[in-house]
Amino acid sequence: MSKKLSVKDRAMLAMQTPSPAVLGSTYGDSGTPIKVKTGPGAFVAHLARESEVFSENQVLKSELKIWSDAAPAKKLDPACVVPSKWANRHGDSFENSEFQALKADIGSAGGNVQAIKVRPIPGSDPQRYEIVFGHRRHRACMDLDLPVLAVIESINEQALFVEMDRENRQRADLRPYEQGEMYRRALDEGLYASLRKLAEAIGVQPSNVSVALKIARLPVDVLNAFPSRLDIQYRWAAPLTDVLEKEPDVVLKKAKAISASKNQAPRSAVDVYRILIGISDETPRNFSNDNSTVVPSTVAVKTKGKKVWFEIDNLSKEKSDRIHKAILEILELK
Repeated sequence: MSKKLSVKDRAMLAMQTPSPAVLGSTYGDSGTPIKVKTGPGAFVAHLARESEVFSENQVLKSELKIWSDAAPAKKLDPACVVPSKWANRHGDSFENSEFQALKADIGSAGGNVQAIKVRPIPGSDPQRYEIVFGHRRHRACMDLDLPVLAVIESINEQALFVEMDRENRQRADLRPYEQGEMYRRALDEGLYASLRKLAEAIGVQPSNVSVALKIARLPVDVLNAFPSRLDIQYRWAAPLTDVLEKEPDVVLKKAKAISASKNQAPRSAVDVYRILIGISDETPRNFSNDNSTVVPSTVAVKTKGKKVWFEIDNLSKEKSDRIHKAILEILELK
């Protein structure tokens, strides 16, 4: 009857009788095989080799998990895909040269190589999908009558908003007005409780969100004065907002006059901006600066000895200059 070997005995036996495969399995830094001649050395080499195999298996398992977790892309009929309620593309984005170039690329490739992302619309039959991001790629495929390559994932409303915003900012092709309009709707419809909460969710500075919002919240007449709302630049937000606070009636009348004369006197976005903020000498056709129908909130005349002064609320600079000139003429000082 054979005696059962202990763990220690089996380990010693393994060290004393290494296999030829183990003996030749250790390599130096240069990749040259190192021949192991002793039992303990062979055992150490064996452990090292096992450790390398274990590490390699762990890496492969991690990579496999990444691929298994990734949502596969599939081709969908673009007619069963609808824009998101948070869609941040203005209509002009589908008419400019950039979109035409994108559509030409997709047409030559036989479809969109870079997949869009969609989420299933629950309860739809046949199944329909809402775009998370990729509205222009979807539109191009619609126009070209091509299936649209899409990744499908069920996500909630806020996750959709964040992914749409991040993808567009990474592509750097979303215009200030489009960005601001997206933020405006998210706040107005209660998706986020405050500007700060919105900024935290999308990972940007609150000041950046504020600037984009100023553009989106410009009066409609001012927005329509530009050749396209997409032409408005971030750096124009503060000056336009400031002048609207100081001289709202003058700015709005200028904006309406510019819009009315677009066909007869088309202007660049820069020219429109300069006229609206008052740093251009050009006067829009049909512009009238008669503000007689606008009554100041209060007018007070105060005297002290031989001194007289007026206090008038809601007075524009243009009106102030006219009053000053009139006083000088009355006093025959001019």
